[in-house]
Amino acid sequence: MIDISRPLADLTLDLVKIDSVIGNEKELADAVFDVFSANKLQIERVQNSIVARLDMKKEKTIALVGHLDTVPKSNTLGSAKIENGKIEGLGSCDMKSGIAAALKVLYEIKTGTINPSKNIAFVFYDGEEGPLPNGITRLITQNKLKNIDFAYVLEPTCSKYCVGCLGALTVKAALCGVSAHSANPKTGKNALAEAAHIIRKVEEADAALSKYQEIDNMPFYETVNVTQLTTENASNVIPSKANITINFRFSPKRSCESAKEFVFSLVDEKYVYFTDCGSSCIADLQRASEFLQNGVEREIMQAWTDIAQLNAAGIAAVNFGAGDIKLAHKPEEYVSVSALENFYELLKLHI
Repeated sequence: MIDISRPLADLTLDLVKIDSVIGNEKELADAVFDVFSANKLQIERVQNSIVARLDMKKEKTIALVGHLDTVPKSNTLGSAKIENGKIEGLGSCDMKSGIAAALKVLYEIKTGTINPSKNIAFVFYDGEEGPLPNGITRLITQNKLKNIDFAYVLEPTCSKYCVGCLGALTVKAALCGVSAHSANPKTGKNALAEAAHIIRKVEEADAALSKYQEIDNMPFYETVNVTQLTTENASNVIPSKANITINFRFSPKRSCESAKEFVFSLVDEKYVYFTDCGSSCIADLQRASEFLQNGVEREIMQAWTDIAQLNAAGIAAVNFGAGDIKLAHKPEEYVSVSALENFYELLKLHI
């Protein structure tokens, strides 16, 4: 069983050492389930997503939320270790440091070090690093997150409140041509030529989009990019088909439908065979005010996170965690011990 009495940095390292690449979260889910069971929390589990409630007989309930999964391992990934004041390894920053902080809160409540002013729900879920639906989607649709007044999603934010996030739209299209021998291309039509035309349109659109906007003095920018281009032909054949993927990160002011209309102005909808859209969001800051500390910097995350799903479900939520999101998914991923400890002291003020 995970020993939640260990120092926060060591506890984080223990979690990093448990392989939980997306699709392989069961071992870590079982381990945290055992912790919650041993501490006699009220537990509900959906696949490898867990909601564990600590009823303190208080009026309000907050949730500490974190995803258990990591991105796949990189060939250049270093070993999990603590060295030079850093906790290194896959998931250290994104976001096992957040999971460790939540488990340390549980330990300090159980040992009487923290006297909470609210009921606590620990929400740990699977599948965040892949397409929707993920574990949060399933917990919401199965009504496992009822009676939660506010949620802190413990993604790395450098201890800032991320009160909004960009939407994320992925569009896949199949562009058609006519195959021919590469020595006689005039008898065919190269699908990559149409792809090149679309790439130019996307680049022009991105150049026009990528200017900073603001909401309540919080800057962000929209961006659209071609992220994949593939064919399946032999090297001496003019391709008759090219698959192109466009990714659009869009403003909290824009809906999924508006985002789709924008991308369909770049690639004809008749070629599109797949779309996946995560809505953008901005939290209701008036409703959230009683759960946020004065003096903590606020921003809009230049990415998509599950605060969008939570806010859409009526649960006010912000991202709030240790570590720098710029280090997520990188071979040299780490979170500094001092940053984690400073975040934890700030987190306790919210409990």
